[in-house]
Amino acid sequence: MEVQVWTTANYAHQIQLAEPLINFYRMLVYLYLVFESGALLTALFQYSKMKRTSYRYFVPYLLFIVIYEMGTIYNWFSVRHSNHWVSNITMIISFIFYSIFLLQLLQTDSIRKWIKRAIILSIFCSLINMIFIQGFWKLDTITILLQFGIIIYITCIYFYELMNYSTQTLLVVRLPGFWLNTGLLFFCLAQFLFFSAFAYMAYKNNYEYHLLFSVISNVSNAILYSCLIVCFICFNKISNSYL
Repeated sequence: MEVQVWTTANYAHQIQLAEPLINFYRMLVYLYLVFESGALLTALFQYSKMKRTSYRYFVPYLLFIVIYEMGTIYNWFSVRHSNHWVSNITMIISFIFYSIFLLQLLQTDSIRKWIKRAIILSIFCSLINMIFIQGFWKLDTITILLQFGIIIYITCIYFYELMNYSTQTLLVVRLPGFWLNTGLLFFCLAQFLFFSAFAYMAYKNNYEYHLLFSVISNVSNAILYSCLIVCFICFNKISNSYL
């Protein structure tokens, strides 16, 4: 087996090869902020059309997300060289916001009752996980996966009801709820897949995984917030039941 001897030249060569990847990673980080800010600006522009509906709550929520993203980029929330604690809090807030919002779009009362119980159970599990299992200072991947699974289930129920329970002819691409659920479905599926491997790969310092995770996260993030932008732009009163 060939043994590589460490030299200044070898180290410089490795740094030279890594620099484009580092720059690419930094660019990906800023893409989060671009798409989220775009969604926030669109929501503000469309606020007059949404103010009589629950969609108006996207304005303070997206403002919170933009502040969180800026704080992540500029290390405002870094404690012990990590911002996982604020990521845990943000994940819980996002889950509560989206799950409750999506719940009101569903029509089947029995399913709504079961989903409410699942939401409450998930929040309880998150608290137990942070206190006793994975901890507050590490990323709580177990409950994050559970929450993504619940959101995926709710979006699937929405699409099922949209196809089977509507009593009127709908142009679905003009429904804000359609774009909201589409974006969340793609986002949560991608995040669910990669968070399934996070606990093993990320803590093993697999840098290829970190880069791949950043790429997939940015693609799913772009899909979600692009769908939100379309959701706000096409906002109308085509159907009160499936807004």
